[in-house]
Amino acid sequence: MRIFLLLGGFFSSMITALPATAQVPAGTAAPTRLVRRWYVPQHAVLQAAGGIGMVSGGVGYGLFRKRLEVDALAGYVPRRYAGREALGIFTFKTTYTPYTIPLRNAAWRLHPLSFGGLVNYTPSRTLNRSRDEKYYDGYYWWSSTVRFGAFVGGRVARQLKPSSNGQPREVSLYYELGTNDLYVVSLATNLSGLKVTDVLTLGVGGKFAF
Repeated sequence: MRIFLLLGGFFSSMITALPATAQVPAGTAAPTRLVRRWYVPQHAVLQAAGGIGMVSGGVGYGLFRKRLEVDALAGYVPRRYAGREALGIFTFKTTYTPYTIPLRNAAWRLHPLSFGGLVNYTPSRTLNRSRDEKYYDGYYWWSSTVRFGAFVGGRVARQLKPSSNGQPREVSLYYELGTNDLYVVSLATNLSGLKVTDVLTLGVGGKFAF
């Protein structure tokens, strides 16, 4: 819970501190917009929970007028919650946002629906090692290090003043409700013991487009 509060406070202060987009006064030259090299990330991401680490961060790119976003993140789970050792989780995620609702204040925009998929990898030599000591080879058919997932969510965004080189900037807060392949199979094979809410993950985070 403390992580969620810290994350919310961080992005709340960022939104308040940074100026909103404003019209350029008459007679003032607009900043020259430089062409961004294709390999330079377009936004930074910080997320809490969501099945990709207690805290995760990374960078990403926007495609097709930024309706499709591709992110690469590195997550961390402390030993206290992971078991034998702290875990690092590397995630590749895509998010599609089909439409945007402009709000009364032109600087704000609402993205009520987004959905996407992800794959993550946990390179741990001790992850679930105990199960191999108790059960025969092949008893567990799934990989303990690779997960495939899907999610739905939403976002609210605020446009900021363009950067000094003319690039548009934006800060946004989002949530994601998701699950993964192992959770879905567990639910399907144990309907009497599990509920849908038992196999869902909730993540909240923020993005800063620069």
